[in-house]
Amino acid sequence: MSAKITLRFADGIAVVVPDSLNLITPYVLKEQGDWFEDEIKFVRQVLRPGETAIDIGANYGLFTLSLAQSVGGEGKVWAFEPASSTAAFLAESIAANQWRHITLDQRALSDRQGTARLSLNTHAELNEIVREGGATGSFETVGLTTLDAAMAEYGWQSIDFLKIDAEGEEAAIIKGGKDFFSTLSPLVQYEVRAVTQLHVELVHAFKTIGYESYRLVPGLDLLVPFVPEDPVDGFLLNLFCCKPDRAHSLAEQGHLILAKNMRPREEPAILARLNDLQPGQWEQALIRFAYSQQLLDHWKQTVSQGQSGDLETALTLHSAAHRTDCPLADRYQALQACMELLTTLCQQRATPSRLITLARVAREFGARTVAVSALNALIKYLQATRQVDLGEPFLAASKYFETLDPRGSIIEWFIGSVLEEFERASAYSSFYTGTSAIPRLENIQRTGFGSPEMARRLELVKKKLAL
Repeated sequence: MSAKITLRFADGIAVVVPDSLNLITPYVLKEQGDWFEDEIKFVRQVLRPGETAIDIGANYGLFTLSLAQSVGGEGKVWAFEPASSTAAFLAESIAANQWRHITLDQRALSDRQGTARLSLNTHAELNEIVREGGATGSFETVGLTTLDAAMAEYGWQSIDFLKIDAEGEEAAIIKGGKDFFSTLSPLVQYEVRAVTQLHVELVHAFKTIGYESYRLVPGLDLLVPFVPEDPVDGFLLNLFCCKPDRAHSLAEQGHLILAKNMRPREEPAILARLNDLQPGQWEQALIRFAYSQQLLDHWKQTVSQGQSGDLETALTLHSAAHRTDCPLADRYQALQACMELLTTLCQQRATPSRLITLARVAREFGARTVAVSALNALIKYLQATRQVDLGEPFLAASKYFETLDPRGSIIEWFIGSVLEEFERASAYSSFYTGTSAIPRLENIQRTGFGSPEMARRLELVKKKLAL
C-alpha cells in the first residue's frame, strides 16, 4: 500500500487515503474539507438513525462513511468496492472510526455472478469492469455478484438508500436486481454522466421498473421531478429515483416534490399565493447583511426612480423561495420564476447587480452552467470597464460573502466574491484547472476577502505543480 494519510471531513469523520496531491480524493479533501458533490450533503440530511444503506462503487468511502455516520450504530451500511488497494484504504477508515455497522464486500455488482476484469486507473474513482478481451493496461480479476444474490445472502428486508456509482455498469446492475427493486423500495442515487456523456437511458431503465427520477435543487435541499426533455445542466453528475411509496414518504418529510404537486410556470401566480408577501420583501431579507446596509440608501434612490421593478420582483421571489413556512412546490416555483426573470433582465441589460444575482440564483436552482456563464460575463465586464456600479440591489455571490463585512471596501468585497464564486463554480476542484487557476486565486487573495479555502487552493495548486 502506498503512503497514506488520515484526513477529517463532515463533522470529524476520519478517512484514510493515499498521501498524494496527484490523486483526486485526497486533493479535494485537503482543498474543500469534503467531497465536491452536492448530493452527499443532501443524503446526510435524508438518512436517519437506524436506517440501512448500500454503497455500490464505494471507492475510498466518502459516501460509505457519511452514510454510516447518518444511520448510526443502530443502522447498517453495506459497501461494495472491488479494487483491492482501494478497499484496503476503506477498511482502514472503518477501523479508524471504530464502526462495526459497515460491511465491506470486495465484489463488483453486475447482472451475473462469477468473475470479471477490473481495469485499474490512476484515479480509483475511474476503475471499471471491462468486457471479455477489453482490458488493456493494469487490471485485476474481481468477484462478481448481483443485487438479487446479495439480497439473499445478506437477508435484506428493507433498504432505505442505495448509491450506484459503477462507471458504466449501472444498466447491468439494474438487470441483476429485478427482485431487489421490486421487493424493496429504497431512494436510489445513480451516476448519470460519465465524463461528457449523459446516460439518459438510465432514466428510462429505472422508469420501466417503477422508479421515477428526480434531480437535486441544491439551494433548497429538495428533489424535484427530472424531465429528460428539458435542458440538462452541464455539471449534472447524479440523479435520484424511487417508487411512489418512497416518494410520498420523502415528500411528507419535506425532501421531495411529487409530480402532481408541481405548479405551472406562472410568476404572478406565485406572488399571489404566498401569504403576506409584499413587493418590498427583498429589503427586509437583505437588510440584515452588512454589505446591503452600506448600499441601502443608494438602492432606495434607484428604486424610487421606478426603473428596477422587475429586479425587485426577482429579489422578492428569492426571498419567498427561502420561506420555510410556505409549501415546497411554491418555494420551488418562486426560485424557478426568479431565475427566469433574472435571465430576461440580464438579456435586456446585464448590469453587475443583475449578473451576480443571476449567478447566485442559478447555482441554487441547479443551473450551474448558467451561473458560470453569468460570472464569466461579469468578470469580462469588470475587466473592460474597470468600474463597478452597484446602484441596483443584488444578492451576494454566496452565503459565505453574505456574512462578511466589507468594512468600507465594498468594491474589493464585490470583486473578491465574483472571482471566488467563479473559482468554485467553473470546475469541481482546482485539481482539474491547474495553472490556469493561479492568477485568479492570487487576485482573490489581493482583495483581502478570500475564504480560507481559496488560500488552501492556491497552496495546493502550487505544491502539486511544484511551483
